[in-house]
Amino acid sequence: MKTSRLHIALLNLAGILLLVPLFINAQTNTLYLLHQVPQSNLLNPAVQLACKWYVGIPGLSSVHAAYHNTAFTWNDLASSSEWNLYGILDQMHRADLVSVEAEIHPVAIGYRHGSNYFTFNLSDRAQFYPTFPGDLAETVLRGNVPFVGKTAHFNALRPNGYYLREYAFGISRVLGPSWVAGLRASLLFGKGSLYTGRSRSGLTTDEQTFMLRLEGDYTLHSSLPVTIEQDTEGDISGVVLNAIDYYRMLMNRGNPGIALDLGAIYRYDEKITLSASLLDLGLVRWNTDLNNIRAAGSFRFEGIDPDSELVSGPFVREMRDSVLGAFDVTVTRLPYHSSLPVQLFLGGSYRVSDLVTLGAVNRNVFYRSKLHSSVTLTAHADLFDRFLAGLSWSLMNNSMKNVGAVIAYHGRGFQFHLVSDNLFGFFYPFDTRSINLRTGFNLMLGCPRNRKGKIEPPSYGPGPGRGDCAWAEKAKFRKKYSKRAKWDP
Repeated sequence: MKTSRLHIALLNLAGILLLVPLFINAQTNTLYLLHQVPQSNLLNPAVQLACKWYVGIPGLSSVHAAYHNTAFTWNDLASSSEWNLYGILDQMHRADLVSVEAEIHPVAIGYRHGSNYFTFNLSDRAQFYPTFPGDLAETVLRGNVPFVGKTAHFNALRPNGYYLREYAFGISRVLGPSWVAGLRASLLFGKGSLYTGRSRSGLTTDEQTFMLRLEGDYTLHSSLPVTIEQDTEGDISGVVLNAIDYYRMLMNRGNPGIALDLGAIYRYDEKITLSASLLDLGLVRWNTDLNNIRAAGSFRFEGIDPDSELVSGPFVREMRDSVLGAFDVTVTRLPYHSSLPVQLFLGGSYRVSDLVTLGAVNRNVFYRSKLHSSVTLTAHADLFDRFLAGLSWSLMNNSMKNVGAVIAYHGRGFQFHLVSDNLFGFFYPFDTRSINLRTGFNLMLGCPRNRKGKIEPPSYGPGPGRGDCAWAEKAKFRKKYSKRAKWDP
């Protein structure tokens, strides 16, 4: 019997890649305006620190993990003894996103020289970000009745993900009393990938005859240690996970790529600072462990024989084989390119006093067919000489139940930070659509010696002078520039 197992292949490939980020400990909005913390430079390459050096403690410099779901929480789906499938259906959209992100930095270094600030980061990054269409879920649960005379679109069915290593070199430069700009170039080496190519499919119901027409042209690329088995007719008969050589995978340099990050900070006046950054403009070329699956075709269903038994085994198998047989499935092993989800950050802060700062951040992530946006309001204050603490509120993943927090400790030559956009997620993980955490330890050398300078944002001017680094230039700036021109975010 001619039977294609493409659906099994897709599920197995997605499951394999999903395991990657779970064993590694990507971005927190609350961190974006905290320019006192070295890791804020990861979100905006224009950020400079007041300290001459910072060195991340290997393996602990920055550890970040995040989960997002734009449609529902676990308890929305399974709050009772039965699956609440129809309940979550009303919460779904044209294209919903589930994202699991992870990042770790074994090496992180920053060095300030005059008006320039140089950084180097070695990181392992992983993300699995499938999107799924609400029309598909509605068709499965309610049939084609809601789409009579229309087409149910399944284009957003995209199980994308990657795992890669990044070598990033950055420079930030003071351009004047009001402007700082930054650029970071990255060399990428892919370790594993699942990437959706052409993806067009839908189910149309004729308004007069109720005839169904299923059409699709779907391509899935993978660079994973799997073997796709095919029968004599070329149909997929199974997917086998090969033995994984972890050393070979971690040291694999056969999938090169490049990426570019851009950032800017503008000091409007003594109280208002504006920031913007564009991250992950890049591509990876995948050349190892390749599989390309393409399924294309169409199927017409004009009606049911009145004498047929709809729930009988033979009828179901015959219908299944007819649908699968209408699509031509080909498997190749050709190189392909994949892009990273591009991120656009926009932020602004207002210094209420020497100790308290308010801010707002808008993050936009472009997941190919899905734009994922969030807005975060922040407030942070300097406490007890060495501490910075703050709270945030975010509208993200179609939910307003996101209250975050940050705490940073800056001691003599040492800094620790802990940031999350949603504290509730740790106490009520089954009732949240978002949960993330970033933490890290840094060695801070050549820092300001005065009390406020240890955790306040740096004063960017023509470069740090003697004594208290950048803060030693404040008096000189006040004489040379007007209040609006002086740089002191």
